Amino acid sequence: MNRQTIGLVLILLLVIAPLTAAKPSERDILIAVTAISDATIANVAAYLNTPALNLPGSIFEKEARATLPKALELKDADLGIYRKTYQSLNKPQSNFLLSLLQNAKGPLNDVALLFLDTHEWEEGQVSLTGRVSTVWGEGVTLASLMTSVVTGGAINPIEAIVDVKAAGTRLSTDVSISGSFLLFTDHEGYFVIEPRELKVNGE
Repeated sequence: MNRQTIGLVLILLLVIAPLTAAKPSERDILIAVTAISDATIANVAAYLNTPALNLPGSIFEKEARATLPKALELKDADLGIYRKTYQSLNKPQSNFLLSLLQNAKGPLNDVALLFLDTHEWEEGQVSLTGRVSTVWGEGVTLASLMTSVVTGGAINPIEAIVDVKAAGTRLSTDVSISGSFLLFTDHEGYFVIEPRELKVNGE
């Protein structure tokens, strides 16, 4: 085997090896799905704040005259920063700007913080980039959804259709998730996020 052929083989091995190593583990997939689930509820909770809470890296898309957004764009949305943002809403604040942020408290803030705290997200561990489209259900408006939440009524299934990439130090490699989640309250009144028909890296 001549030097040119050996060089070509080595180059091919260097290209193929990272692709083989880049396959996400079951742990990576679980972390990515959990992060997307938590981000979805965190952003729904943020929208129900008065005024709506702007989470870093998250931009809502809303049609004219609609009261609820049709989609959410994520760009390097960090779960650790989400967590810090919600934690700041629950602390006494000494300056005017932070007190205004605290006054924006919404009816699902405690639920969002519960999910974020349970999974102990820290800054840099997982950030999300992609799109989440929402199907709120027949006849659901911001007013009707807010009423259900405030009065402790049932929240009928809200479908979140996702196409999102997760990256960060908590993952061994980037993970792309596409598919949908359902968000709703069960018969005991607990908030549930249920993944459905998910694909990992297109498979």
